[in-house]
Amino acid sequence: MPTKKEPETAVLDSGRVPEELNHRIALGEIDSTLLLRGAAYWRGLCRGRKFPSRAAVTPRGLAGLLRYTTLLRVIDGGKDYEYRIVGDAYVIAHGISFQGKRWSETGNLSPGYQTTIKSTYDRVVRKGEPVAMRGWIERGRETSELVYSEYLFLPLGDDDRTVDHILVFAIYAPREKLDNRA
Repeated sequence: MPTKKEPETAVLDSGRVPEELNHRIALGEIDSTLLLRGAAYWRGLCRGRKFPSRAAVTPRGLAGLLRYTTLLRVIDGGKDYEYRIVGDAYVIAHGISFQGKRWSETGNLSPGYQTTIKSTYDRVVRKGEPVAMRGWIERGRETSELVYSEYLFLPLGDDDRTVDHILVFAIYAPREKLDNRA
């Protein structure tokens, strides 16, 4: 088991590799300590509500998590999504930054990304509940390099009915980092 984790190549604490390419997991199955810290931060912001508001999320609160953070604005009830904040780990893993782009623009940027991610965003918006996933992504359109990932998608909104933003925490590990660990 690794003793120190590099930010852009943090691996799951258990070292498990999933059998499926990408799949939803129960929140209790999250292995990443970074994602668990993100979940604790989000829960702390809820303060008795189903989910916190976007205004409650601050850079200071995200200290130590920002490079693993993505923040999306929900457009027209989920017809599209805008990438408002995109952390360094996301950019390194995907080989491109989606910051300032809309989900509808990403189809040619990362193969297979649209089909997996849109249904997850839609579920968070529709149900107003967190979703956790793990699996493999291709690192951009120029390579077939696989990167292992674990994600936590968290709803944000001004009331307990309408999700207007999605807060995402994610870790990524190149396949060779998983295959060559001690």
